Amino acid sequence: MTVILLFFNFYIWQKLVRYNPMQLFIKHYNNRLRVQYAGASLASKRWLQFYYHKREISRMIPQILYFLQTKPQFTSIDEVIAYIDKQNANPHIHQNDLRKFQKFVNQTNEMMLSTSDENGQPSSRQMRFIVLDDAPNIWYFGTAPDTPKIEELDRGLAAIHTMPTSEGMTIASSRLRVYRAQYKLDELADYYNAQVPGFMDSLSAEDREREIIYAIELKSARLDSWTQHEEVTFIND
Repeated sequence: MTVILLFFNFYIWQKLVRYNPMQLFIKHYNNRLRVQYAGASLASKRWLQFYYHKREISRMIPQILYFLQTKPQFTSIDEVIAYIDKQNANPHIHQNDLRKFQKFVNQTNEMMLSTSDENGQPSSRQMRFIVLDDAPNIWYFGTAPDTPKIEELDRGLAAIHTMPTSEGMTIASSRLRVYRAQYKLDELADYYNAQVPGFMDSLSAEDREREIIYAIELKSARLDSWTQHEEVTFIND
């Protein structure tokens, strides 16, 4: 009897969802969910680019509004921006930014590397990279010497964008320098084995010897996730 009643109940509900008033109830419930989670779903749209005196200040807007509303000593946007810039130059604040950046880097080792040829024709490639212990803003990757991208990389200009993590974390930058590093692939074997497991095993001894190691030195980077949008500028000695 229980099985029969369950089957009958399921059949009735199947019929009800196709007709009013059940359709109205479902629509109302969907609208409630949409309103409840709209803020989180549209979080990224709050960070549209905004230029002030030719400077993109979207990441600073919450801070600017806060200081103008709570600090009577600030009477203009320019004064607030100057104050924020001074704060960002503080070494302690910079260390906090580096920790945030390190959190992003620790969750990825895969990027889209974009370069262009002598005619300005762009191309993008998916690349694996590693980071050494002392400089999270310098990434290393290897490539064979007979690939077309060698000539493009030697120009020293590129842009990167990491693959999104499960939390939507990405790193993007076009303010960077690309150059040949003074490393052989085998010298970085421990880092590759730890950060990109299986990469070294896929190369023969001859391939490892021929591999050219490049470095990407990030001058600044944009950090994005579902809920976080910041820009980190690196202080180089």
